[in-house]
Amino acid sequence: MEETPYQQHSAIKSILLHLLPGIPVIAGMFLFALPVFSKILGIAVELRVVVGFTLSLLITIVPIQLGILFYEGKKQNGKLSLKGVIGYTEKSSIKDYLIYIPLILVYSVLLFAVVSPMFTPVITDALFAWYPQEYNLQTVMANVMANPGVLSGYQGAYLLLVLYIIINGILGPFVEELYFRGYLLPRMDGYAKKWAPALNIVLFSLYHYFSPWENPIRIIAFLPLGYIVWKKRNIRFSIWVHILLNTSSGILILTQILAS
Repeated sequence: MEETPYQQHSAIKSILLHLLPGIPVIAGMFLFALPVFSKILGIAVELRVVVGFTLSLLITIVPIQLGILFYEGKKQNGKLSLKGVIGYTEKSSIKDYLIYIPLILVYSVLLFAVVSPMFTPVITDALFAWYPQEYNLQTVMANVMANPGVLSGYQGAYLLLVLYIIINGILGPFVEELYFRGYLLPRMDGYAKKWAPALNIVLFSLYHYFSPWENPIRIIAFLPLGYIVWKKRNIRFSIWVHILLNTSSGILILTQILAS
């Protein structure tokens, strides 16, 4: 690979910048899952865990990760700007987008929808039985998808689904990709070399403290994407895949509810 124009991070700084932003996310999920926040939004308390997760993404990921990016931009440019902060913005051909995005999307969906249910519960039971399972968002969403009609009986369910799709499906992934693949990954070459994409994906997965049982599947699912972004020098691939992957479940649930 050619030399990077970005000032490289040390290994310790890089690891900390990957992992520390995950702490307020899980803390926010438990905080905003308190019934008072569901009541303020007019959403049934039975849905409080999804409310907590959604509000946490909005109130932690967006300001913290964007804040770090704009802080770096202020240092570099003397004003609030992302110029020189976000890397891997080279353009690719339409053919590349039409090939890689659908392939990786299908690959990831198969892993999460087909492979994960066979192995993740075993991992959860064996290693994470101590984690309060009412806060296991994957189980909550799986139960909802298995019986989406139940949601229609809850107050504020439609509002929550719309917020979930916008925040978890679009806004959160967009900011995460700017931060993890656009900011951190280009600054890992100095110490990680050809292993930079793999390490970036592993650390990105570990940053999801609220779902550690998904680390094996999440790493396998995102690993090819990390290398494509790194090879093509183009974060648009990961932005599109991440958004499409995250919006698919919410849109599917909403569609099923409306159909029923």
